[in-house]
Amino acid sequence: MANAVANIKGVVSVSMLDWEGKLVSTLFMGGCNLRCCFCQNPDLIDSPNALSDVAWKKIKRHLQDKKDWLDGCVISGGEPCIYPGLKSLLFQIKSLGYPIKLDTNGTLPKVLSQIIKEELVDYVAMDLKTSFEKYPSIARTPLDLENIKKSVELIAGAANENLIEAEFRTTVVPEYVCEEDLLEIAGYLAAVGAGCYYLQQFDPKHVLEPGIGTIRPYSEEHLAYLTGECDKIVPTTCRSLLN
Repeated sequence: MANAVANIKGVVSVSMLDWEGKLVSTLFMGGCNLRCCFCQNPDLIDSPNALSDVAWKKIKRHLQDKKDWLDGCVISGGEPCIYPGLKSLLFQIKSLGYPIKLDTNGTLPKVLSQIIKEELVDYVAMDLKTSFEKYPSIARTPLDLENIKKSVELIAGAANENLIEAEFRTTVVPEYVCEEDLLEIAGYLAAVGAGCYYLQQFDPKHVLEPGIGTIRPYSEEHLAYLTGECDKIVPTTCRSLLN
């Protein structure tokens, strides 16, 4: 119990944005094993220990009170899979009767495999940062690209077996993600049988590295063009992160 109540650094009590078509509560876990320069939750990456934990008792009471009109619970971050108490947290939320969506960077396929096998998640959304050869320029930390690929294959396979629902997504940041990168990702997803790819608009207002905030996002027209090109390869749609 003790592990499961720690490291929740933020809560959106009611959201219509974090799980398409559902009204959810979203929990944000502190810490990440990557340092993506355009991360939209920099406080969770840069200084998670400076943020107070949200008491599990308070979250549990909210989930119990709103059970009749919330559709699910989203676990985001940061990177939830680095947290040792993740399985216990998922179990407790499941015990309240909630479907769970997990947001992940896919660097820890063994963790993903366990929680999928134990039916602790219903939906997995994995971020694909850019083409594989350009990953280091974004992640800014050593990583094993084979683990990224294993997670893609694991999630796509589980979705095709109807064990979970799944999506893959890329935040389209000029200078870091271009058309060629997106087409490479789309081709890889098609090859492993992935069924849903989202392109997300870049929001420069609140990012990990201040210099990235000077980058102007692609126009909505260009984002629509990129979406159309990827859609020729794998089912693709776009969403905006801009307010």
